[in-house]
Amino acid sequence: MPRLPDDRFRIFVSHKHENHALAVAVQQALEGLSPKIECFVSGVNISAGADWNREIKNRLAQSHLLLLLFTRPTATWDWCLFETGLFTRPDMDDVSAVVCIFDPNTPSPSPLASLQGVPADVESLERFLTDLCLSTWRVSDDWRLGALVPRIRPVQIGKAARKIVAAFPDGPHAETTYHPCHRVVLDLRGLEPMEAGIPDAARVIEGPGATTEFTLSLFNLAAGRRALTWGDLLDSVDGRDAAWRAQLDRRFVSALKEELFTPITATLRAWNQGRRKQRVVKPVLYRILREPVSAGAPTTATGVHGRPTEVTLVFDPQVAPNRVGGSELSLVRVNARFRAEVIDEFSGTVRARVREGLPVLDEIREAVSLVYDEANTYGVFDESELRRVYGDDYEGKGLRALGERWDATLQALDAAISTADLQEVEANLAALREMNSTFCLESTKHYLRALEHSG
Repeated sequence: MPRLPDDRFRIFVSHKHENHALAVAVQQALEGLSPKIECFVSGVNISAGADWNREIKNRLAQSHLLLLLFTRPTATWDWCLFETGLFTRPDMDDVSAVVCIFDPNTPSPSPLASLQGVPADVESLERFLTDLCLSTWRVSDDWRLGALVPRIRPVQIGKAARKIVAAFPDGPHAETTYHPCHRVVLDLRGLEPMEAGIPDAARVIEGPGATTEFTLSLFNLAAGRRALTWGDLLDSVDGRDAAWRAQLDRRFVSALKEELFTPITATLRAWNQGRRKQRVVKPVLYRILREPVSAGAPTTATGVHGRPTEVTLVFDPQVAPNRVGGSELSLVRVNARFRAEVIDEFSGTVRARVREGLPVLDEIREAVSLVYDEANTYGVFDESELRRVYGDDYEGKGLRALGERWDATLQALDAAISTADLQEVEANLAALREMNSTFCLESTKHYLRALEHSG
């Protein structure tokens, strides 16, 4: 999603939900500096019933700066790392600013150690806020309009800095309850190893505040025996060898190592009232609880916070392909998915991700496979359906020939991935982008035409 075309400086305030009052205070302090500053605080700005995961992604895409409020290292920060992973990109052409305001009595979070950190004391915050107002381009490389508040007065800066410092918690406090829809909570105590992902033997924790019967209905396990395990849930949706499970396990391992992780792209088909697997959901790693460790304890394979004891997963409902629009609508959706999940996600970033040690080549192949899984399910690319949808344009506008070029380019992409030829991978992604633009335009035209004739 492109930045909004105006002169508003948008800040996404990432915080643990127990620090919601702090986030609101920071929002008020920053927005009080200038009407040009607009802060997004998820607990305030997402209305009830909204698609919270999609809204967060949209807001991050529109933001010039992500501000992470880091209060204490003993807390769990997986969701904040997820948001930060959504915002940052490994390619040098799309660097976005992340600033971490942290308790001066604790270190900043290790995954963000290379990024800008600001201790929550008045002097440090005054320097940061001065840069934000007078040298805005140093704080966010995405800002192109010069000084944000060129006539800011030092007294305003000082007032905002003191408001933020006063709001920072000065001791431990209980977490507030925040329960996204469809959460699965798993007990990890006593299980080994975890270096490959979430163990099948992890016990499902049921009850209020944990896994509910409502969520278990996604797995067709709301009734019957209890003492369920993660393996039982996987078996119920054919998930043991599924792409979404592999992606989830990789994010789990990254979180244990306190590494940033990007969103899962794969989805699973969950049960719809115990009849058929019709509900499309996407798993999100939400939180990992860990055992406390003594001060100065060495870093282990599971990170500095000790062994994991519990993991919370969120299953986010997705818009499913709809047969109401027939193949016309399915074509629009598949073309859009390929653009978002393959081309936009990986074009121009392959070399940078390889340098970062990320498994980008495997991820490209996996992303292509996921889109084609949906296409094959709905017969989107069957020759007879393509001819029916496009009519005379199929031959007249060269769409059949373009489809053959598309197939050849996909084969070339797969071969380049196999040989790790990064230049060829990028070249084939660029070629696919050009063809995909044509397919998106033509499929949308014919879908709109079908809607007109159906009325």
